[in-house]
Amino acid sequence: MSELPCPVPLAGFAFARTGGGPALFGPLDLTGVAPLTKGAERRVYPHPHEPALLVKVINVEAHRAYLERRRYRRWYRRYQREGSYRVYISELSEYVTSFARTGQAWRLPVARVVGLAQTSAGLGLLVERITADDGNTAPTLAQVVAEHGLDAALRRRLDEFFRTLIDAHVVLNDISARNIAVGRNADGVAGMYLIDGFGVKQAVPLYSWSKALNARHIRLRYAEMLTRLEQTAPERAVPVAPRAPASASASAPAGALPRGTGH
Repeated sequence: MSELPCPVPLAGFAFARTGGGPALFGPLDLTGVAPLTKGAERRVYPHPHEPALLVKVINVEAHRAYLERRRYRRWYRRYQREGSYRVYISELSEYVTSFARTGQAWRLPVARVVGLAQTSAGLGLLVERITADDGNTAPTLAQVVAEHGLDAALRRRLDEFFRTLIDAHVVLNDISARNIAVGRNADGVAGMYLIDGFGVKQAVPLYSWSKALNARHIRLRYAEMLTRLEQTAPERAVPVAPRAPASASASAPAGALPRGTGH
């Protein structure tokens, strides 16, 4: 399993500042803050006071429109009191479960979850921000492949990344190149990091119950992701035949960059 250093406590908890600064329990004012990304479920904002954090906020209108198109899900969600915030519970539960299983969830190649915060746009989920070497938000794997292609070195890093998640029995619900960031975590450790798409969403949580079924699911979806990446990679990139990651521990950080290189 990847050996990432134990992080120092993030300053994101120190919102209570003297001199009229933001209060401990917010709400965080996101008025006028441009979202970094907009998805079908959420908008992702830079934290207004802590550069090491991002704030994920539910896109209530988009979620409501989605349910209007999905009759079964609309009926099913009627019995979930948390409504559109169910995704927060899924991610928090998976993060806590990973810690309970391994005692070191922070060593996994996953953007760390800090907690919840009231914001001017609704309840927000605070997560670790993965950055590029210039301090900006790190590119996704999809962006890296679109610009530089998919070579054998990147494939080896991807294999190790998914091998680590399989070994730790992390449940993934959306294996996509858009959900993997390539950069540095808040401690400056370079590698690949899962930034979205984890947690149990199935009504019958088979992948949570069975590590073997979860591993099979991840390998299949990983192979599909590789096929899509090879189809969209620049022509100069030489595609590599897909192979499913084996279940094995590793001594280097999952998806880590070679020493002395960028990303």
